[in-house]
Formats: sequence, C-alpha cells, structure tokens
Amino acid sequence: MKIACFSVHDFERKYLESWAKSLSLEIDLYTVQLGIETLELAKGYEVISCWASDDLGENSLRTLQESGLKMVSLRSAGFSHLNVETARELKLIVARVPSYSPEAIAEHAFGLLMCLNRHYPRAFQRVKDFNFTLEGLEGVTLHGKTVGIIGVGLIGQAFARIMAGVGCKLLLHDVQSNDELAKSLGAQYVSLEELLKSSDVVSLHCPLNDKTKYLLNKETLSLMKNGSFLLNTGRGGLIETKALIENLKNNKFRGVGLDVYEYEEGVFFKDHSSLGLTDESLLRLMSFPNVLITSHQAFFTEEALENIARISLENIEAFLNGSDTLSTFIP
Repeated sequence: MKIACFSVHDFERKYLESWAKSLSLEIDLYTVQLGIETLELAKGYEVISCWASDDLGENSLRTLQESGLKMVSLRSAGFSHLNVETARELKLIVARVPSYSPEAIAEHAFGLLMCLNRHYPRAFQRVKDFNFTLEGLEGVTLHGKTVGIIGVGLIGQAFARIMAGVGCKLLLHDVQSNDELAKSLGAQYVSLEELLKSSDVVSLHCPLNDKTKYLLNKETLSLMKNGSFLLNTGRGGLIETKALIENLKNNKFRGVGLDVYEYEEGVFFKDHSSLGLTDESLLRLMSFPNVLITSHQAFFTEEALENIARISLENIEAFLNGSDTLSTFIP
C-alpha cells in the first residue's frame, strides 16, 4: 500500500526515508501543504501522513474519505488542525506522535528565558561591533525566583526539572495534579490566578483547545507581576495577541519569549526575507526590544525529528498490520 506524506520539509526528508526503508513502507513525499486545492494529490492513497499545517477540516476529510482514505498519521503531538468529530463519523483511523522530545521543547523555553534575562542577542551584537560596554545588559538572578508552569504534561515536567535545578520555587497549574512530581521537586499546585499573581516567570506548556484558547487574555495578563517573564512554547492561541501587545506597550513585562504565534500559519516555516511581512501584529511584537520570537523551532533537534518520523511511520505499520488500538491512536 502506497503512502503519501504531505508538507514534507527538507529537514525531515532523510528521517522519513530512512524509517520507511527500515519498516518496508513505500512512501511518496510531497512538499506541498495538503488543502482544498491540493486534495487531488491524495486521491487513491489509503494512508496519508500530515504535518501540523495541513488542512484536515471537515470538507477535506470527507473528500479524502470518498477517494479511499482510511488512515491519517499525524507528524505532530497536537491535532487542533484535525476535525476529530468528522474523522470519527467517517470511521477514519487517526494517529499522532504524543511525545517526541519533551526535553527539547523544555530546553528551548529555558533558552528563551536566559536570552531575555541576560540579553545574550544584544550582547553578542555589541561585541561583534567591538562595543564592550555593559549598560542595558543587566539581568536578574533566577535562583530563588518563582516560576509558574501552566500545563504539567511531559514537557511541563521537563521544564519544571530544569527550573528546579536552577534553584527556583515552582508553582504548577493543570487540570490534573501529579503529586509525586510536586513532592520530588518541592513544587505546589495552585489556581491559575494565584500562579499568575505570584510568579516571576510564567511558562505555557498546555495544549490548545476550547478551554485553553486565550487562556492569557486582557484580564488574566493583568494579574501577572510587573516585570515578570512570559514564555510560550505551547500554541500561539493560548495568548490573546492584542492583549499581549497592549501589556507590552505599558511595560508590563521584563521579557516575553515566543516560539509560537497566534497567526503563524502561512508565516512560520517560510522565507519572507525578499517580500517582507504584512502581519501587523507580528511586526508590532517584533518591534519591542524585550520580545524574543523564534519560528516554532522548540522541537527542532535531531532526536525529535528522528522520533517524529519513526513513531508516525510505526503508527502506519501498526494500522497496516491490523492494529487500531495503540495509545498513539486518537479514539
């Protein structure tokens, strides 16, 4: 059975080809994004592999199912781009990669924090310009500070361990508590309001869904400490961009680190250096000297790319062998 992989980036091609060979799977790699205008490419494939930017909405799934689709293997942990209800109605098998490298994302969040706090990008550029002055590079000592972690899954836990190692006090917030983790790190589960009011650093590691959309908005952002740090390596829609910009204009934060952006689709993973950007909100965020934005690269390590390719193709192999009950499959 032939398999089509869509939105294949150059950086993942070698991993997909290697694991397809290892698992004896025949795959066709398409660099184009799957959407209404490109659905014809998927015609005749019973299995497709998709990136987080591919369109797996109701209309797409119905069209694909009518052309013979039976299984979708996501090369991502999140599945907000997939209409789960439609997939269930059409009895499509859907699998994802729930965990490919929690530590990679946690380490990137820590890297954003350190760059913001100690002004590494600015310091690097100064030295390149033979400017060795220190004015404007002052940071704070993180040891002893309070770090609030919203979303304590595998990534949140990895970030908690890093910050505990730095000597920070940890406040945790999640719909479910992990008492063993809290005890081992000396952390405390608190309400969202208490976490925002008490934390010097707030880091988002929760999924995006109806309950978490705009979790940080005008009201909740106002609860945060003046001079605090805000990090988001989860999903862009967790923060209301308009409200964030207003708070930045009022000098609310010491630093904001974003690896994700509410309107990143069509912007991130593409080169706009020749034409520039037209997204006014993103341009405004980039104009603040205390905002550091990376292009959804927190996952981007060799280990993570290897795991994404392996697990997504192993999910396909499991389906072809008659299994549809793996924990990676979305019920």
